Amino acid sequence: MRTKPYLIVTAQGKYHAYLINDVTSAVTDSGLNIVAVEQNSSFGLAILAMVTETIEPDDSVYAARERLLKKFGKLINHQVDVKIIPPGEISRFVNKNIQVFTIIGRDKVGILKAITNALANFRVSIEKMHHIARGELVVMELWVDASELRDLAVLKDAIQQTCKRFNFDTIIQPDSPFRQRRRLVVFDMDRTIIENEVIDELAKAANVGKKVSEITSKAMAGELEYKESLRARVKLLKGLSADLFHDVAQNMKLTHGAQDVTRTLKELGFKLALISGGFYYFANIVKERLGFDYVYANELEIKDGVVTGELKGPIIDAEAKGRILKEIAEKEGLTLDEVVAVGDGSNDEIMLKNAGFGIAFNAHDILKKVADGQLTQKNLHGLLFCLGATGQNQIPDTASAS
Repeated sequence: MRTKPYLIVTAQGKYHAYLINDVTSAVTDSGLNIVAVEQNSSFGLAILAMVTETIEPDDSVYAARERLLKKFGKLINHQVDVKIIPPGEISRFVNKNIQVFTIIGRDKVGILKAITNALANFRVSIEKMHHIARGELVVMELWVDASELRDLAVLKDAIQQTCKRFNFDTIIQPDSPFRQRRRLVVFDMDRTIIENEVIDELAKAANVGKKVSEITSKAMAGELEYKESLRARVKLLKGLSADLFHDVAQNMKLTHGAQDVTRTLKELGFKLALISGGFYYFANIVKERLGFDYVYANELEIKDGVVTGELKGPIIDAEAKGRILKEIAEKEGLTLDEVVAVGDGSNDEIMLKNAGFGIAFNAHDILKKVADGQLTQKNLHGLLFCLGATGQNQIPDTASAS
């Protein structure tokens, strides 16, 4: 067991390119080894923190501290400090349980004060924070050290309730390596990537809109078994001319932000999959328009140019969606921790459970219960922040983006 103390070096002041080089040189020249280091710079200011240890067994940490302070005296315009920390306390500086809070909504006075006040009540420290205003959305990311908490769930609930009062979304996730390594995003189609429910639009064309819409609402809320409800709705479409498919497709409206989000994710190297309980004709159009790599959906049986009221092939329900997600991940050589799923209805439940990170988008209550995070804003841009795509070149201006 280690008995020798560590030295924690901190430097802060005006940023310049040689700051970290100057500090590391002083540390090394003083006969110290660097154990851990962090640097952050913003608005022209820099903060550097470093855990160091003496190399020679008989070297006193007190003598090393004096050598360091003497060398740091030559650093102009920077405030430097060196603290001696007992070995038993170093874990609280290095081994932290960092939770990333992503908070998204339309700007309201007092939101940041309310969040920081709630965190202060739990005596947790904010390690880092980004506050970004872009167009109609404000996004805040807070890295919170939850190491000392007995019950993280209580803190999560408190922050979510605080944000709910301001109509802000809150997504909370561990700052694990998988957060940056996610490589596949799987989307539902109806009322997720597109605003419409395609089967309801087909039903309107077949003059059975009210009947089908009632069944759809109950199915998405989990009040009806999905296969049964789908067969019942498809039967009501019997006799509909397939020529009307084109008109319905023309009226499909992409969810605000869908184009930006899919384009950005593709640029970042993500694979994209569309797994829909809707119909292949329409899902494939969305795939081609947005550049999805995979598309899966149900297929309507067509004979003599009209809908027969039956489906071709196996039905894509909740179980099938969950299975297909796993199959795509395996094909891409990914673990499930590297997969994100986004959906809105009960038939997305297994898909979200199987993914390493599941997001309920304007979802029914049944899906919110199993999701890792919720987005209730009327666009998909918040998804980029949940995935850590926070570089300014990756953030669309939501006031004008599609």
